[in-house]
Amino acid sequence: MKVEKTKQNELSSEQLEKKSKRVYHTRIISCIVFIIAMAGITYLLYPIFKGVGEDNWLASVQESISQYSGISGLLIFLAIQTLQVLVAVIPAIQVVGGMLYGWFWGAIVSFIGIVFGSLLVWGIVKKLGSPIVESVVSEKHLKRFSFLEDDRKLIIILIVLYIIPGIPKDVLTYIVPLTKIKMKSFFLYVIPFRLPSILLSTALGSNVTSGNYRWTMVFIAVIIFVALLGFIFKDKVLDLFSKRKNRTKKDNKEKTL
Repeated sequence: MKVEKTKQNELSSEQLEKKSKRVYHTRIISCIVFIIAMAGITYLLYPIFKGVGEDNWLASVQESISQYSGISGLLIFLAIQTLQVLVAVIPAIQVVGGMLYGWFWGAIVSFIGIVFGSLLVWGIVKKLGSPIVESVVSEKHLKRFSFLEDDRKLIIILIVLYIIPGIPKDVLTYIVPLTKIKMKSFFLYVIPFRLPSILLSTALGSNVTSGNYRWTMVFIAVIIFVALLGFIFKDKVLDLFSKRKNRTKKDNKEKTL
């Protein structure tokens, strides 16, 4: 990321104009993908949440779920879960996976979709470079995660970030290919740490459809508690990593003097 910024300063006005157009076109494509994804989510969720709050809503939900029991419903959900990674602003739909397929298979399908989406993002970023990342990820997030540029303990740091609630995982998925981590290491050691939050979400969805309201309230309470912990501590963790990077830079500079 730092190298890209240095190169940008050396570009001619014509090259900068071309880069600006490339970013603009990438943003248009991102918007189109977003619209398609939201249309798919609406198609999937409308039959499920139609009539929410009514006396026979749960029975209606279970009837709607039966429509997605076949391979077509599975592929639709898998495609939407994949698109969730590509369009980072789409809210998590793992709860729906739990409603459709139960806590275990809902988690498996959601995780497969996340892996597919992450693979697509990795390939796109490696092919198009920083312009695609700049078009999808805000400048605020790029600065916030700049400590990922050249850290020696990058795998451990990424695992910590993927565990902490409130950290935008799909945003990280766009930034990570610009770092020094290898694709094999990322998918083998880091991505599996998305499973705990996926399992929590699918368990909530599964208990909603089965009418286990006591367990539903328990899962909601746990999710709220975990979200609060993430809200309280995520900035402190990010600041800690940033300070660590600055100290490393300072030490390296002193060694070269």
